[in-house]
Amino acid sequence: MMAGNPGNLKPELIFSELQPERIFPALTYEITAELVDRYMETVGDRNPLYLSMPNKNPSLRLAPPGLAAIYARLSYLRDYTMPTGGVLAKQEFFFKKEVFIEDRLTVIAKVEESFLDEKKRKRVTFLIQASNQRGEPVSEIHLYAIWPK
Repeated sequence: MMAGNPGNLKPELIFSELQPERIFPALTYEITAELVDRYMETVGDRNPLYLSMPNKNPSLRLAPPGLAAIYARLSYLRDYTMPTGGVLAKQEFFFKKEVFIEDRLTVIAKVEESFLDEKKRKRVTFLIQASNQRGEPVSEIHLYAIWPK
């Protein structure tokens, strides 16, 4: 089934495809100074820990921990569209290690649970983990969703 947008050629991610233990292909992205600056501007963060410092090594510049989580949904929706009518019920973020400019993060999403609740609503829980280029975990996100009917 195709999404409502006729220009979008990606299929909808349907509930029956969300079996527990399904792992989506890894998504990799680099933390750049531009990405940090845009993120901070968007969220209104002026924390000096993350601001550019003249004459400093850029690879030692910390990035806000939220940058390790901004591609969480994309990690399972990169090749799909989200059906309309779903609800993000809850998210839990756990930040495990600092992220620096020039880090390369790999994000992997896995279906932890998919089931019908007592009201016959389709529930899905994703575990989304990001690791740096050394394989060290930097964030873990648990995303709880009520999937569309």
